Amino acid sequence: MITINQSSSSLNILDRLTRDREDEDKKVASGKRINSAADDAAGLQISSRLTSQINEVSQRSVNAQDQVNVNNVQSGQLASISESLQRANTLSIQSGSPLSDANAIQGELDQLTEQINTIAGEALGDPNFLSGLDANDPQATQAALETAFTSINDSAAALGADSNALESQVATYETSRVNVSASRSQIEDTDFAKTTAEQQQLNTLIQSTIVNKKDEDQRKGLLVNQIV
Repeated sequence: MITINQSSSSLNILDRLTRDREDEDKKVASGKRINSAADDAAGLQISSRLTSQINEVSQRSVNAQDQVNVNNVQSGQLASISESLQRANTLSIQSGSPLSDANAIQGELDQLTEQINTIAGEALGDPNFLSGLDANDPQATQAALETAFTSINDSAAALGADSNALESQVATYETSRVNVSASRSQIEDTDFAKTTAEQQQLNTLIQSTIVNKKDEDQRKGLLVNQIV
């Protein structure tokens, strides 16, 4: 005889199967095997910890690359100073010619000094980086330029070394990020082949349960008619 308990049991099974299918549908839609602690509490904790690591190395990579960009700007400024120093060096040598115009040369040297110091103030924090360029004293001018060249070359070399080290750090951070991301994916990402198979199995069970429920209801209806 069909009882109310049997009918209720079928409904409970159908409800559970439907919830299970919704969970599998959610995994496919989100691409995540773990969408809440209920899916895998331990896995979610590990995934969260790996996410923190990924965020940390990603930000460190950004910070290092930002510093490389700042260094590149400063390197460009040093290159500009070096170019101006080369022009000043040419003028200081030219001032030794009996046919040169000392006033014109001094005017350009003053202009170059101002340009160099403006850039040096930004790049080196020294707005008085260069002084003592005198068209009437080529020897003193040459000495001042030699000191400036040495300083610029040393700064450029230090910047280059720093940028190389930072770029190496960026590469290391990116490798770490990729590796940790792969580990996180293994934990939280959906196995589509497995999930699809489970979806198909659940759909089959649901359809079977629905059919059984209809059969139970029909038999129950016939029994009631017979009793009546």
